[in-house]
Amino acid sequence: MIEIGNILTLENNIEYAVVDLYDEESKTYIYLVDLNDHKNVMFAKVEEDEIVEITDPNELEKVIKAVNEHLSEQ
Repeated sequence: MIEIGNILTLENNIEYAVVDLYDEESKTYIYLVDLNDHKNVMFAKVEEDEIVEITDPNELEKVIKAVNEHLSEQ
């Protein structure tokens, strides 16, 4: 189970911190930040227990807005 604050090493051998996550339509979306280069961020989703980077512009826009709203509430 992925939780905020977890450190994940992805296939690119880069360690990312889970900054935020939320569930929608039975999918988990996550916002990741590279531990060594904080400018390197990734928005992804969990599909079949794998983290998949979101590349579709429409889906990416939706996820960025949702993460921004969620982080603004904290």
